[in-house]
Amino acid sequence: MTVPIDTISGPWGNNGGNFWSFRPINKINQIVITYSAGNNPIALTFSATKADGSKDTITVGGAGPDSITGTDTVDIGADEYVTGISGTFGIYLDNNVLRSIKFITNLKAYGPYGPNVGTPFSSENVVGNEIVGFLGRSGYYVDAIGTYNTPK
Repeated sequence: MTVPIDTISGPWGNNGGNFWSFRPINKINQIVITYSAGNNPIALTFSATKADGSKDTITVGGAGPDSITGTDTVDIGADEYVTGISGTFGIYLDNNVLRSIKFITNLKAYGPYGPNVGTPFSSENVVGNEIVGFLGRSGYYVDAIGTYNTPK
């Protein structure tokens, strides 16, 4: 049996913040987008439920002094999986950071979340591929984001 090897798309964005990587064994089944003033996404939380029911979770960004003004939650169903992401990077409080993001699954699109301003980015939405994790850079905000992909 051949085990598929992940490929990486991106990361898109800049070199600020610290490197992070989230490649859980189980499928990502929830994504939370956290906002500050101006509906700017300042943090992303990715979660996967393990076989024992516990969660494997990472939150990236949101380390700054910004006040949280809201969240959006994307719940990914049992027969659903992420196939692509797109969004924009632009200037927010003198930083070039994630300004908007959209998550595409095999069933539908979620978002975009945040203002559609700045430079667009998009992952390859390859039919038959699944995004099984994310990587990037973050600190106060999400500075860069990329994807781990594998054949479905």
